[in-house]
Amino acid sequence: MKGEAQGQSLWDIFKEEMSDHPGRVNAVLRHLLACTIVILIAMSLQVPLLSISLVLVFFVSQPSVALTRMLGTLFVVSTTLAVGVAILLLKFSFDYPLLRITGASLVFFASVFFMRTCRLSPLFFVMALITIYIQSQVDLNNDPEALTRACLWAWIAIVYPTLVTVAVNTLLLPAPPPPGEAASAPKPPLLVADAFENPVYLQFAFKTLLAALVCYLLYTAVDWPGIHTAMLTCLITAMPSLEKTLHKGLLRILGCLVGSALALMCMVWVVPQIDSIVGLLLMSLPVLGLAAWVSAGSPRSSYAGIQIVFGFALALLADFAPMTNLSEIRDRLVGILLGVIVTALIHAGLWPESAKA
Repeated sequence: MKGEAQGQSLWDIFKEEMSDHPGRVNAVLRHLLACTIVILIAMSLQVPLLSISLVLVFFVSQPSVALTRMLGTLFVVSTTLAVGVAILLLKFSFDYPLLRITGASLVFFASVFFMRTCRLSPLFFVMALITIYIQSQVDLNNDPEALTRACLWAWIAIVYPTLVTVAVNTLLLPAPPPPGEAASAPKPPLLVADAFENPVYLQFAFKTLLAALVCYLLYTAVDWPGIHTAMLTCLITAMPSLEKTLHKGLLRILGCLVGSALALMCMVWVVPQIDSIVGLLLMSLPVLGLAAWVSAGSPRSSYAGIQIVFGFALALLADFAPMTNLSEIRDRLVGILLGVIVTALIHAGLWPESAKA
């Protein structure tokens, strides 16, 4: 199979990844309905962080109702814990940058470690993501009240699309087949057997933290806060092996390039012609449909669909008024590229892991 995959041309791979298969249309319809509801709620009630909310729709939506509900529950619980920890951390270390960065680094390190070793990895992924996101916001706003509001808005921006996605999937997913008579397999342990013995897990957490701190140091040193997506990229693209890290980084770059290019075209030719939320939906839904189609494909390319949504929404749906600032698109792409490069260099230079190991 591997030799056949290597013998395929890029066009053959593209056609295979984009071809229809059972359940793909249903997945696209579920994504589009949930995204439509999320956009209507965000724009009507002026809930910020719409790009994150739309990405959450794609993350939470799963092939079965049970998986969707389980993942949705984990996201709500982890978001609540992460926001609570972030507010406590800011309360006691807001005026002490070194203490604040150290505390956030410890929370991030522990979250990445358990993300690799625990069966509930989505819970710790969200905790690490929110910790690093709020850390990036501190340098943009020195008002404690505004930061507290940002933390609470982050909680809302994650929880409500999660609930919407669970409801939509419950309504539209086909009913599961009745359970068979076979005896259920024993549940795997919560942690991997060698969680506290194998140094690979600590090394992985350290490499991911180091990459995020290097990106933080770089964009702070050049006073370019617009590329703070570099820190998020270091976490999002971190994978157990170097090959998987590079593959995920490539999908993130390609997806964001496609999403940003579509946002740029809409910004130039479509945005000046729309003046209502109906026009906004008519402009956004075709792009979201394309992203949903890609996301519903095989694991080899599905992550690119999520990044198309992220690149498009971050460039065009970040505010409640028409976006005309092209520097936003440039900054996000530079940040993503920086994060992928730093992550690849650190994961290749420090204790590189191979998929064959």
